[in-house]
Amino acid sequence: MALHFTVREDKIIVYGDTYRHRDAIKALSGRFDKVFKTWQIPLNDEALKKVQELASPVTAGVTAAKPEKIAERGGTELPRTDQGIPVRDLVAAVAQSIATGFPGPVWVIGEIENLTIRPQGIFLNLAETKEQGRNATVGSISVKATIWPNGLEYMAQMHGEETLRQIMQDGMQVRCLCRVGFYRDRAQLSLTIENIDPLFTRGALALARETLLKDLRLKGLDRANKQLPMPFFPFRIGLISSEGSRAESDFLHQMESGLFPGKILFMHAATQGEKVPIEVPAAIKHLAAAGCDVIVITRGGGSAADLRWFDSPEIAYAVAGCPVPIIAAIGHHDDTCIAEEICHLRQKTPTAAAQYLIDCFATVRSRIDAAGTGLKNSIDRMAEVQMQWFEVLAGRLQTAALRAISAYASELSAIEMRLAALDPKPWLDRGWTRLSVNGEAIDSITQLKKGMLVHARLKDGPVSMVVESLK
Repeated sequence: MALHFTVREDKIIVYGDTYRHRDAIKALSGRFDKVFKTWQIPLNDEALKKVQELASPVTAGVTAAKPEKIAERGGTELPRTDQGIPVRDLVAAVAQSIATGFPGPVWVIGEIENLTIRPQGIFLNLAETKEQGRNATVGSISVKATIWPNGLEYMAQMHGEETLRQIMQDGMQVRCLCRVGFYRDRAQLSLTIENIDPLFTRGALALARETLLKDLRLKGLDRANKQLPMPFFPFRIGLISSEGSRAESDFLHQMESGLFPGKILFMHAATQGEKVPIEVPAAIKHLAAAGCDVIVITRGGGSAADLRWFDSPEIAYAVAGCPVPIIAAIGHHDDTCIAEEICHLRQKTPTAAAQYLIDCFATVRSRIDAAGTGLKNSIDRMAEVQMQWFEVLAGRLQTAALRAISAYASELSAIEMRLAALDPKPWLDRGWTRLSVNGEAIDSITQLKKGMLVHARLKDGPVSMVVESLK
């Protein structure tokens, strides 16, 4: 491990391979910080020059070798023999070139890969992002990077620990202030991250999110799922969540408490990490094909950065193209992901999503009860009006002449006969019935076809029949 340093205000922070240089560091009035395992040296020109010499990747043994200029190639002075340049000397020269070419920290843009958090520091690969790639046939390029404890402390004080937790995640595009180094033993380039630019990461995420939303709006897909009708009785519920998660248990418990009369089909999918854009769309497709009435996507809480997985194009197009309504209960009150914006309905928690589905049944039941009450009241009012009308008629009949009474009686008798003629009960009692197909009356064999479903009503109930033959 090489020796590293960074300048902070009035101190030089030294870390890395400090053991073999501890006497020289002590001579510069250096004090060891047991908490962060670093040395702190008072800043002055002499101390800074000495620390730079200690941190130089080129050792005295290499520089003492006899150099020879390779002028014909415009190269660098390298120790060599008659057979060629020793590998150690070549690596040392490369290290020197890097140290000379990058004397101070530089801003580097890349994507975080293989993030590992340990007590002695944060280790990761800073990889070329898809946007940075110049040639699709060339593999991704990555450089090992490290955040030492004192650097982490500095960034936490500057940006806040929550901001660091949100940004330092696999797959996140970042802009880091890095000190370029070179491990001579492994001939490997390395970066020491001294600072990050949170605004760059937030801006990249916001730009990608807005670009996707704009594309969905242009194609009319942002309201595709919202326009699907919600079933009055969603008996088959598809649930997408992490198996064994708190979100799954909260949803199922609420459905059980609400005496849900239907069936719940569970489909496991990752709700955090790079597998989310793969597993969630696959689960949506599977549950839609299984004939679910409604699909619920739910997860528990987490950092705001976890939501970015639900801003992916894969999930957005899966939601927009789903043939059944989707309820998203991602679990964030303040932030809204694209999946929540374009789904049929957003609920804040898994419990709230379950309660909404239970309320669907209660709402329809209330409507039926209200309609029944209204129908009864309407019939009662109509009956009251008819009774009043009959009383008026009765009064008029009493005062009318016998001729009028006779006329009325004849008319009433005719009406009674017509009503009796329209009464189907006597016909049903004698075995007659009326056939219909899709509500349309059948009065000729020419209206029927083999295999057609025919409905009839007998005196004790309805019956459906399939036509087998026609003669």
